[in-house]
Amino acid sequence: MYSKRIVALFIFLFCLGKLFSQTPSSVAEADIKSLELYNASQWKDLLQYGKSAFQNDIDFPVLRMRMGYSAFMLGNYSQSLVQYESVLKTGAATELLDAAIYYCYLNNVYLNNISSAGYYASILPEATRTNEKIQKVKLRAVEAEYGFKHPQDPFRADADYTRLGIITQLGYRLQWHASAAMYNQIISEPGYDSVKNNTNINIQQREFYTKMQLAVSDKISIIGAYHYIHTPFNNFIYNNQIGFAAIKYATPFVHVQAGANIGKLGDSSFQQIDGTLKVLPLGNLNLYFISRFSSGKTFTFSQIAGLKLMKNVWIEGGVVAGTYNTLLENDALYVYNDIDEKRLKVGGTLYVTLFKKLNVSVNYTVEQKKKIFTKNNFNQQSINGGLVWNL
Repeated sequence: MYSKRIVALFIFLFCLGKLFSQTPSSVAEADIKSLELYNASQWKDLLQYGKSAFQNDIDFPVLRMRMGYSAFMLGNYSQSLVQYESVLKTGAATELLDAAIYYCYLNNVYLNNISSAGYYASILPEATRTNEKIQKVKLRAVEAEYGFKHPQDPFRADADYTRLGIITQLGYRLQWHASAAMYNQIISEPGYDSVKNNTNINIQQREFYTKMQLAVSDKISIIGAYHYIHTPFNNFIYNNQIGFAAIKYATPFVHVQAGANIGKLGDSSFQQIDGTLKVLPLGNLNLYFISRFSSGKTFTFSQIAGLKLMKNVWIEGGVVAGTYNTLLENDALYVYNDIDEKRLKVGGTLYVTLFKKLNVSVNYTVEQKKKIFTKNNFNQQSINGGLVWNL
């Protein structure tokens, strides 16, 4: 009994002594020890050692650089970004600042924060941009999307949605996204007395969308978008227009965006306020959460969770809660303007990266809907596939 306590005491004292031995007492000691860990590629130990140095009020640019590289090698790009951003706030030597800018650029690329990456690309030394083949103007990606919807109601025929788009970099800090889409569906709705041939309403909707995003600083970007929708409804034709504006603030682990949609849908004006919160708890895209609220004619809340299953494969699940007929999503790229009331939407998406440049996605969604006039409930199932070719 006593022998076990003595052994436990010795283990505790040993660990305590080791802990204190790992706590640096001077800049010189921290420099030597961190270099030793860096040369030995002991990335986790180096990060922990650096944190203990900060607790002892020991902080200098070279230590931050080594910690930033350690986090980068461990795939914690947000933590790496924290360290390199700290270096940029100091009066470090030019060589250190240039290296810190480059890794801030890389970390944002791996976090898919293209706006912030563009900002850092704009302040990189010209030699670095040339060596890394970082272009100021280029076509970034071409995308295609097709969706099929099956409403479980005999008066709502199957619908299909097709979209083609391009993403272009007009400058290091300026991104342009443009796409054209078609939506087709035939519905029967005798409740619409003023619509001619209301048992055969042929909706052949055509859409055009354009968006600009400008990086004002390393963390702040502003977004502006315009969405035009031409919707024929037998003897009625609607020319719907939506304008969107937002501001985004991106920290290493958390991205926040606030936006507003203003325009005309059908016979009336429409406004929607959005708020989006994206959290990267592991400092990478292996796990992420996106929470979003929208307040227009009604209030909706959506939650998305994404998880990396294996190399180049991600899965994402999402739910939209709230009762709504009209909802704008993804910076007004998707406009849901439905005559039937939606009550709940649940879905999942599989993302696969092929050949390093081709991203493939497959989505399955189920929606609970309430039919206009009769108020009968029915479900709608959707399958959506997408391709993005990164150039």
